[in-house]
Amino acid sequence: MSLKHNTLWNLGGSLLPLLAAAAFIPYCLRQLGNEAFGVLTLIWGLIGYFSLFDFGVGRALTYGLSKLRAEGDQQGIGQILQSGLLLTALTGAAGTALMLGLAPLLAHQWLKISLPWQNDAQLAFQIAALGVVPTAITSGLRGAMEGLEKFAASNLNKIFLGLCMFTLPAISIYLHGNSLWHIALYLALARLLVVLIGAAQLRQHLFRSSHTSTRLLTPMRGLMSYGFWLTVSGIISPLMVFGDRFFISSLLGASQLSAYTIPQEGLMRMLIVPAAICGALMPMLSGMQVQRQIEQLYRQQYKKLMLIMLVLCSVAAVVAYPGLRYWLSADFARQALPITLILVIGSFANGVAQLPYTMLQARGKPKLTAQFHLLELVVYIAVLIFLAQTFGLIGAALAWTFRVTLDWLLLHIAAQRLLRHPLQPEVQSG
Repeated sequence: MSLKHNTLWNLGGSLLPLLAAAAFIPYCLRQLGNEAFGVLTLIWGLIGYFSLFDFGVGRALTYGLSKLRAEGDQQGIGQILQSGLLLTALTGAAGTALMLGLAPLLAHQWLKISLPWQNDAQLAFQIAALGVVPTAITSGLRGAMEGLEKFAASNLNKIFLGLCMFTLPAISIYLHGNSLWHIALYLALARLLVVLIGAAQLRQHLFRSSHTSTRLLTPMRGLMSYGFWLTVSGIISPLMVFGDRFFISSLLGASQLSAYTIPQEGLMRMLIVPAAICGALMPMLSGMQVQRQIEQLYRQQYKKLMLIMLVLCSVAAVVAYPGLRYWLSADFARQALPITLILVIGSFANGVAQLPYTMLQARGKPKLTAQFHLLELVVYIAVLIFLAQTFGLIGAALAWTFRVTLDWLLLHIAAQRLLRHPLQPEVQSG
């Protein structure tokens, strides 16, 4: 088991798609215009957000399979993997039904999309809904690969999917013009292809014929027990990350979104570094039994992560204006700079918070993180409404930064208490 090796694969899986983003986002923005590009960012957000319809099974598979792998239980690995992916398919179907029902309301009423784009946006949202099932299954496959320490395979898939996320809209615009539903179709098909690739990569465990349908249902209790609280977090956390976009659109109109979402999307790419480290740490922390080793590893990585995020955020603050000016335009850079600087502060807190969040989940405490997110949601909604209505886009940025800072403090305190007084996991893996 190599933390450095797995972290590097995780970094590669997130960094390489950024090249496609840097190359094709300006083209898409110029061709589509501010409003249609704002709707495209909503489609990206929906596709990412509806990965929550794995109902926490992806992370539960990482938790459960890392333990079974350490025990050498090959039979148990195949059984829990099949059960987990079946469960993600079922829950993904529920997400598709929900999204299909919401699509007309989003396009025609809630998001203040102008009349010429409403029908195209509705069809795009409906096609994106069909991508919820493969999105949920992909989340399960990724969690399984990480639990089995197949970081290379997992991140090759992630690289391919990330490249598709940014290149396919540009290809669609070139081939079909400014059609949002064509873009959504390409993105949904890419998700389906990744599912097929992932299934082939895990065929050794996935296609074991000895498991009966009854035995497939047995591990679902453990997966759903662990996954329930992850689902609560999975619903609330992306809502607090991406939900402000929908609020801004409903309050100010979709044409105002770009000045907020482009800096936010760019800064969120910095989080690939803590995500890479924490993704590699998750199976290690889950499988460790000696408390002193757990504490030593955690504190070492925590100091390292704080230093890394400090450097990244400092660089981001310095290059924000010249980068946006060169990449897009001087007018856009002037409008987005104060928003960007506020979001930089929040990005530091958000990045560092990933480590205590991972620690709590790796030690079987997903209920605690879910309770934090429930509390934060109530506070965040009130703060966002007040600040966004009072200060517009800058207020929304202030609200987001306040929320992620609160999240970091709560998770940090909980992780420190867990290290001092280790408790039994709240849920079992299966």
